[in-house]
Amino acid sequence: MIRPPCSALHWHRIGVSAVPDGLIGKLAPGPLDIIGDVHGEIEALESLLRVLGYAPDGSHPRQRRLVFVGDLVDRGPDSPAVLRRVQGLVAAGRAQCLLGNHELNLLRDVEKHGNSWWVSPDKPMEHPAARIGAADKHALHGFLATLPLALEREDLRVVHACWDSAAVAAARAVAPGQDALSFYLAAVDQLRERWQQGGIWERYIAEWRQHARHLTDPDWQPVLLDAMATVDADSQMANPVSVLTSGAERRAPAPFWAGNRWRMVERVRWWNEYADSAPVIVGHYWRRYSEAGKAMMDKHGPDLFDGVAPHHWMGARQNVYCVDFSVGGRYVERAAGVPAFHCRLAAFRVPEWTVMHDDGETWDIGPPG
Repeated sequence: MIRPPCSALHWHRIGVSAVPDGLIGKLAPGPLDIIGDVHGEIEALESLLRVLGYAPDGSHPRQRRLVFVGDLVDRGPDSPAVLRRVQGLVAAGRAQCLLGNHELNLLRDVEKHGNSWWVSPDKPMEHPAARIGAADKHALHGFLATLPLALEREDLRVVHACWDSAAVAAARAVAPGQDALSFYLAAVDQLRERWQQGGIWERYIAEWRQHARHLTDPDWQPVLLDAMATVDADSQMANPVSVLTSGAERRAPAPFWAGNRWRMVERVRWWNEYADSAPVIVGHYWRRYSEAGKAMMDKHGPDLFDGVAPHHWMGARQNVYCVDFSVGGRYVERAAGVPAFHCRLAAFRVPEWTVMHDDGETWDIGPPG
């Protein structure tokens, strides 16, 4: 049996930490290397830093700085090592880092696929992964709680999943000293009140009790569950933290099977509606580097990059770029014994407008637009 999808109604937290520059922070000036989702792949990260020209202490001979788009953790072999490495780079002033949806789950202490190393370190995992001790967890939780939701400067914006003007405006309005988790939980409380007053939550629970066993049955003849679709869509779109860290979603025209369950909402290609002139760099979306990499199908349905070449800008103004090349899928490739990884780690280089992979391969993307 699966739990109701809205597990956000149950939460746990260790403490509150202020975000130094606010939830929408200032992006560092000068040349940058913006690194996509690392997902616990410490060797790929160290290889990428070397080919980018960084010294072990994170310094660069050309005074470049690093920016991590979030999702540092889960699925890979050593998430604690990645967190400690990035924490050290940020503390030394060599890097900035955003909060991704996987870090948000760690802050909430909610178990998701691949994060037992943090939430339940004694629990068996489907693939080998370093676990975390209590002291390390406390220290790293404090680091994660200080991460902003987005970074910007006049010529560039960086966010984990989606630059949405309403969500960004809401995050800007957050009182000084409030961290992303507090902001997230406040939105959850408002949603819970709305659902309960409108009777949606009662209908949702009734649907879940009737259909929970069907939701993980691929042979079920699905029907669109109205209250479940409403709750799922609201949980995403009415919570600014969810929008910025997980992207835009909407009610699907019909249920679809993905990630071993039937889903009532689908992801949206928000970049096709992005109208601002400032380019945006994101991660999150498991971009496919090669045809072989497309076997790592996304749990949220069809490939959002269908029709978009692997190293091209996206969107109506051709000024949104996803730098996540699915390195989080390497655990599957290891299990399959592939001779060479198709899932990559990459960095987007500004102002060169190039992308470099962890093996040193470089692509000239060209300026936005």
